[in-house]
Amino acid sequence: MTKPSKEVEKIEQLLADPWTVNIQGIWDKQHIIQTLISASCLTRYTYLLDKRQEKIINEKHFVI
Repeated sequence: MTKPSKEVEKIEQLLADPWTVNIQGIWDKQHIIQTLISASCLTRYTYLLDKRQEKIINEKHFVI
């Protein structure tokens, strides 16, 4: 029989006593991940908007 991995052991420990789970730690990690995803999406949107505006400005018939 193979020895369970560290991740499996940790999950089994959490399931054995769910009251020991640090909910605040999980919440903080989840909040950080959501913030990073939001920042990434905003960066992509800004980049695409900039490229679109650049394309429009470079058109022949565009006049300021």
